[in-house]
Amino acid sequence: MLPKFDRHTLLFSANSFAAAMLALYIGFALGLPRPYWAMTTAYIVSQPLAGAVRSKAVYRVLGTILGAMAAVALVPNLVNAPWLLSLALALWVGGCLTISLLDRTPRSYVLMLAGYTAAIIGFPSVSQPGAIFDVAVSRVIEIGLGILCATLTHSLVFPRPVGTVLRLRLKTWLGEADRWALDVLRGEDAQAIARDRRHLAAAASEIQMLAVHLPFDTSRLRETTGVVRALHERMLLLIPLLSGLADRMQALREVRDDRVRATLNTVVAWVEAGSPRDEGLDLIERLQDLAARRRGAGWDSLLIESLLVRLSEAVRALAEGHALLVRLYDPDAPLSPGLEATTRAKGLRPMHADLPLALLSGGAAAIAILLSCAAWILAGWGDGAAAPVMAAVFCCFFAAMDDPVPAIKNFGLFSLVSLPLAAVYMFAILPAIDGFPMLLLAMAPPLLLLGLYIPNPATMGAALAVLMGFCNALALQETFSADFAGFLNGNLGQFVGLLFAIMVTAGLRSMGVDASARRLLVRTWRGLARLARARQAPEPAAFAAILVDRLGMLTPKLAQAGERHDFVGVDALRDLRVGMNLVAVQTARPDLPPEGKDQLDAALDGVGDHFAALAAGQSRKPGEDLLARVDAALRSLSIAPAASAAQGVSGLVGLRRNLFPEAPAFVPEIAR
Repeated sequence: MLPKFDRHTLLFSANSFAAAMLALYIGFALGLPRPYWAMTTAYIVSQPLAGAVRSKAVYRVLGTILGAMAAVALVPNLVNAPWLLSLALALWVGGCLTISLLDRTPRSYVLMLAGYTAAIIGFPSVSQPGAIFDVAVSRVIEIGLGILCATLTHSLVFPRPVGTVLRLRLKTWLGEADRWALDVLRGEDAQAIARDRRHLAAAASEIQMLAVHLPFDTSRLRETTGVVRALHERMLLLIPLLSGLADRMQALREVRDDRVRATLNTVVAWVEAGSPRDEGLDLIERLQDLAARRRGAGWDSLLIESLLVRLSEAVRALAEGHALLVRLYDPDAPLSPGLEATTRAKGLRPMHADLPLALLSGGAAAIAILLSCAAWILAGWGDGAAAPVMAAVFCCFFAAMDDPVPAIKNFGLFSLVSLPLAAVYMFAILPAIDGFPMLLLAMAPPLLLLGLYIPNPATMGAALAVLMGFCNALALQETFSADFAGFLNGNLGQFVGLLFAIMVTAGLRSMGVDASARRLLVRTWRGLARLARARQAPEPAAFAAILVDRLGMLTPKLAQAGERHDFVGVDALRDLRVGMNLVAVQTARPDLPPEGKDQLDAALDGVGDHFAALAAGQSRKPGEDLLARVDAALRSLSIAPAASAAQGVSGLVGLRRNLFPEAPAFVPEIAR
């Protein structure tokens, strides 16, 4: 696949090459033992967006220092007990990897780097334990030099700011949310409303990832981190709100009430006008007032009331979202005092984390390292330190994937492809050149070409594998020596480590798309069961953050799994709606009259039992008993005061619609 040779791609390749050569030149000038590490690190750190380079640079430096400290602490004290040293380093790598996988933001680089940096420094130093401190310092300097050169180059030479890309993504996202809302409110046909909106969840997670880099950005937009955070919260809420609106409109089929229909048309006109916030506040009051006036015991009345309550919440989220977007483009744009306060809140919303899977990944890395160490020690292999080093690197690089084995194999394959090119350079080209300018000209063709493929996610892995294999095989140092036997023996270790990484990962860690999707579904169902059985509501945006994040991860997996028997009837977006309805019900519960709480608690316990059964692999279809409990709770709440019960009624209507979409209409009175 040919890369897109646009301006950004060409500039990235040129900047990365300049950073790598600058790092190599300074490494030569300082007399560092392995200056090629600085060159390779410059490429590893380089990113198309300047803010991403700067943030990862900070995390990588911290991780490198932490890993070097671990190697200095372990190697001298355990060098006389090679098996114990191997175990200690393996556990260090596995533990760091486990913790890093629980944080899916760029911050995870700190511990991931700390893990395999200790292996990179520690294992080759066992033959000279007395020099471990000097080796660790040299590695930190070499890696830090590569990071510094990449950071300076990408930040100073035509930088591409994160803020510019992020602002465009946010504007596009809100535009798609507006179109979704218009489709719903205009009563478009089922196919139009059912168009795949799940990519909005994936985009919301991607935007959160980009926002992590914003404080390190080169543009003035780094000062708007709080605005981006507040806007992201509105995005998280809009996905279930608009999905719930679509469900209510589908259930009603046609809104016959003239006042309600006129109000919906007003909302349509408001969205088409750009969702101005001042007019949105008037709309919210109008919708809430109309919802209170529509209170009735009939099913259509309850559906309309629920529609109006959800619509008022969606209008608020859209209005605030557009106001925050205006602030991103105009720092002087005014915000309401409440909205201004939300921009000063600290911290991004939580994301999905899987502790059992993280522990399994860390354990697989530790076992692969131990097996590589066993081959090294038992064979008396002088250059065998590369085997556990590469086992650690391979297991860490690809641990976040469902099935890392294909990626590890591809990385190893492209690393192998790089060896003939490295051999040509080492034994034919490099001996014929003299001086750094000639070296720079000789290195330019392959490195500039490979750099064109790094910005493209589809080719990035292969390009980095070839580039890293090429640079490490050359092992450029101040004095050049071409030893063919040493060249082969030195590169053999990485393929031994590759073999053990593949074997252990395939046996312990790999899972297919079905198993991965099922894990996410089970985690979601368990969370819904806990929420239903609780007697207090979580903060809506925080709860939505995790569910939306899982939805973004789950949707492509379900699409890849296809119409398999295990996933027939699975609707991840419906589960998200159920979760937000449960939040609404639990939020309203404390203000309900005592006679309504008992019926509501019985219904919530039934919902909890249903999702607990789903998580345990039992029947997915909710029973008639649960429908009776939900209807009983609806009868109790539909006669409660509107002010205290509106959220609860809306949430129960949503639960009934999502759990029993084909059930007969709700009957407000039981025939006697």
